[in-house]
Amino acid sequence: MRKKVLLFALATIVLSVAGKAAASDSFQFAPPPFPILNLRSIDAERNSSYDYIGMSMGDFRFDAVNFGGSRAVKKWDHGGVSLGGNFQVILGRGKFDAGVGSSMDLVLFGEGGSLQPNLYFDLYGDEEDNFSLPFYFGPHISANMMMGSVSFKTTRIDYSRCGAYVGSSCVYWGVAVPTTDILYMTNSLLMYGWQAGIQAGINLGEYFKFIPYIDFSQELGGVVGSTMDSTYSGSSSSSLSVPAMPITAQPGFDLMFRKINLNLGGAIQNTKSADGSGTKIKTVVFHLRFQKKFRSICGI
Repeated sequence: MRKKVLLFALATIVLSVAGKAAASDSFQFAPPPFPILNLRSIDAERNSSYDYIGMSMGDFRFDAVNFGGSRAVKKWDHGGVSLGGNFQVILGRGKFDAGVGSSMDLVLFGEGGSLQPNLYFDLYGDEEDNFSLPFYFGPHISANMMMGSVSFKTTRIDYSRCGAYVGSSCVYWGVAVPTTDILYMTNSLLMYGWQAGIQAGINLGEYFKFIPYIDFSQELGGVVGSTMDSTYSGSSSSSLSVPAMPITAQPGFDLMFRKINLNLGGAIQNTKSADGSGTKIKTVVFHLRFQKKFRSICGI
């Protein structure tokens, strides 16, 4: 039972990696990219973001609140560099098969963060606030830590009970006693990979800009560690390497209010798991962004 719980915990923590993670060929649990549009050579752009990310898969669900920020600077005629980061608060909960005709409730909660530096190039845009078509690419590194607990029915050997009486004397031996065990888990994860994407800035009159995008990413590897402690079964710890995951794609959009530089947007995905089970995965992202352009000093 402990092994089964450990495997499930590791699977869910890999799904919940802050930044970017893959559960199928087209699923990722990640905040959306920041728009990088029409920067002048004397400008820097600062973004702040408040996001909700929800994922449901079978009887399990993750909800995350994400806080992100980035800074972009124009370094040459049609491109520059940006540095983004984010912090997430994550809650996961659901049921899984206990293997004895019953299910168990599992709750995981924790936090995570990531860094994503990028190079960007605008294929069409100039220094005016008109149509632009930037693409970007770069590495990322992400980490998180989650904790949780699950209770399950088991048996333990109790040596304090009298097994039989010989005359007036008690003979003690191990007696199997049904009981409820509680397993406490702590999981930590470190991953590294890359991301790339393309955006389009399309003006809709004087007040609005529509920004469709598609973001690609891949986790190239990482390591996950787990510590487990239970009431009757003792404690254990383990560490294992996470192999490279499939490339994922996340389409979405922003709607920018041009006069106040406020962005609203989101994305919805419906996919199936890559393990062949046909489990449906639904991901929903909503975000609220604030953008500010200002005179840069020494190009930083």
